[in-house]
Amino acid sequence: MDLFSFIATVIFISLSGVLMPGPIFATAILEGKSNKHAGIFIAGGHAIVEIPLIIILFLIGKIELGNNLKSLIGISGGFFLIYFALSVLKEKEAKPVRGMFAGIVLSSLNPYFIMWWITVGFTLAIKANSFGIVGIASLLFFHESCDFLWYEFLSFASNHGMKFKKAEKIAKITSFSILMFFGFYFVYDGIKVIM
Repeated sequence: MDLFSFIATVIFISLSGVLMPGPIFATAILEGKSNKHAGIFIAGGHAIVEIPLIIILFLIGKIELGNNLKSLIGISGGFFLIYFALSVLKEKEAKPVRGMFAGIVLSSLNPYFIMWWITVGFTLAIKANSFGIVGIASLLFFHESCDFLWYEFLSFASNHGMKFKKAEKIAKITSFSILMFFGFYFVYDGIKVIM
């Protein structure tokens, strides 16, 4: 995988996660009604939890884990993406927290978030190691950019009266499709190395 393909993979997988309607998605819309830039604060809280985790996984990924273990992590990530895709179909309620604190709480207490980074995120961190400092910088920049841009868009649009029922359906279909594609790709890629 070259750097361009890695960045494209980071962007598409990141978008599949942020597009998924869930607690942070709903909180950005609810808070956006009173603060058009609420998404920036929510994404900021999310980043406070996420950035240290990405760096830790990147550093662990620098250790020689062996191809079989890397493949197992990739396959696990693939199955989790498929499971995550199926969970897109379920509705989730927003939690009564606000601003940056909402981003911190809704991220750190979300079991999907933890499992995503242990499997899918770890696979991306391992792949980032192939490109050294450019790899981790790309992972951080493009992943966090997706979060900040999307949640800011949601809060800004909500503040300007946009209705989200139709948009949520489109986001679900898009998220489901991307998650399923990369889920099967991760499983295939992991099995191919073992075989």
